[in-house]
Amino acid sequence: SGGESTRYPMWNSTDDEAARLGKLQGLHDEATVRRLRALGVGPGWHCLELGAGAGSVTRWMADEVGPTGRVTAVDRDASQLRRLQQTPQVTVLEDDLTTMSFPEDSFDVIHSRSVLMHIDAADAAVTGLIPALRPGGIVLFEEADGAPAARAVDPPAPFLAIMVPLASRWTWARHLPELLEKLGLEDIHDDVRDGPLTGATPVGAFWHHTLRSIRPFLTDATRMGAAGAAPMDDAIIEAMIALLDDPAFVMPFANRHNVSARRPGAGRPPASP
Repeated sequence: SGGESTRYPMWNSTDDEAARLGKLQGLHDEATVRRLRALGVGPGWHCLELGAGAGSVTRWMADEVGPTGRVTAVDRDASQLRRLQQTPQVTVLEDDLTTMSFPEDSFDVIHSRSVLMHIDAADAAVTGLIPALRPGGIVLFEEADGAPAARAVDPPAPFLAIMVPLASRWTWARHLPELLEKLGLEDIHDDVRDGPLTGATPVGAFWHHTLRSIRPFLTDATRMGAAGAAPMDDAIIEAMIALLDDPAFVMPFANRHNVSARRPGAGRPPASP
């Protein structure tokens, strides 16, 4: 469901994708939890997790909000989320983020991570979500911008051929604060973190795994043509994978925009200790 509206060539249902998502969670979960805690997520909150992936953030939210709270987890492929359906306060929806809608004033917090940046109609998706926020409710969108990759000085040929075209498509996050302001949200904060690509690190291992997984897509002329790109050479993909295993390799790659904002109005009062 929803494959037409995204440029993201991955599906969650395979063991390989479960392992890859596990690596991604390992990179970002600690920072995500810290940010959500700072924004006040706690007992009784109603949470919406967009592109829930392998479910680690949903699981944390369910523990935090407890039996009086609710967590709605959405993914276009919910196969990694089946076990979470046994948690009473969790609802799992398999749906397309660009077309689904929610009742007004439903959620205290809406969160996404590395999801909206891959969606063509991301502005429309966010615009449609804001009415579902309760007055005083908050959003946290953690999304990447690939501009640094294009500014790398003397990049090795595999990086130029493989990683720069991938990163150059991630342009959406830099406009997100402006969009949220236009939609009437307040207390907008854009915490921008530099995300270099370094070999023989957890980030390098994640991209090694990703390139191996998407290599059939990258080398397929028909599928790449449908995505508006030329197919990539298998040997140069292999050379890039080798760089990702090399501790001497480091290149500017992406900025992570961690954007939070609040819908005007009185929010959920803090839970009593």
